[in-house]
Amino acid sequence: MSSITINDLVYDAKSGDQLDNVSLELKSPQVIGICSNDTGAAAALEDLLSVRGKILNGDVTINGVPFKKYKRQSKNEIGRIDDVVLKGKTVEKAVDHALRHHKNALKPEQALQMLKSLKFEPDQMIAALSDAQQLELRIALLLTWQCPIVILSDAFDGLEEDKRQMIGHLVKDYAQKVDALVLFTSKNISTLMRFAHTLYYFNGSHLTSARDLSMNDGVDCTVTVMGTGFPIDNAVKLGAHMLEEAGNETRFLFTGNIQTLLPLLEQSTITDVRIEDATIEDELMAY
Repeated sequence: MSSITINDLVYDAKSGDQLDNVSLELKSPQVIGICSNDTGAAAALEDLLSVRGKILNGDVTINGVPFKKYKRQSKNEIGRIDDVVLKGKTVEKAVDHALRHHKNALKPEQALQMLKSLKFEPDQMIAALSDAQQLELRIALLLTWQCPIVILSDAFDGLEEDKRQMIGHLVKDYAQKVDALVLFTSKNISTLMRFAHTLYYFNGSHLTSARDLSMNDGVDCTVTVMGTGFPIDNAVKLGAHMLEEAGNETRFLFTGNIQTLLPLLEQSTITDVRIEDATIEDELMAY
């Protein structure tokens, strides 16, 4: 089992980013989504797990080892998407290179079998792959290392939609089978909600809340109601989080099946309704 325990942490990362008074406890198997209004929190967490930076206050324990003593282990236990480089002319050569010096990695034939399920062939030329395909290949190679902690950064955002679904489910399956912790971030709230078991919300360097998505069966949307008479209290009971209430306009974040809201929107005094995908900004206002 992998675990990360952070208590009252004030941290200056090597990247220049910070974490202020952050406390959280992560245990595998789990996929963790970082929802933030900028890239600072995710970058600081990446540097923290790679032991790159300085703790000003608080303490951190990674897989039972205190932060200052973890640096040597981090090289074997943490896999980062930024560390995966495609070397060699073909997919097979890239696999051979990627698996070197990783003692717990899959065997080349096992890795190639996994890649075949993703429609990669051993003799496929790396130069012929699109940027999105190369990123997909790098994510898959990262998983072949079988590290107990994996940092994907914002890799999902660079994939095509159909492949994002496939890779996302592969990552969730990986976390369960390897008993791993996987951390990622995204600019797209639907990506975060589809593939994370837990979301951590950051406003700048501050952790504002955590949200368990294990029982969630949908993606948040933002609803704007024009007119009057909308029964706000009833909407809140159904899962609405109010964002703005003014005059003839009510705007809220909705969690759950949008069909349950429809009876509340049938008031004769409501003139228009807009339903859109939720944004990171809306999520941070609600959570």
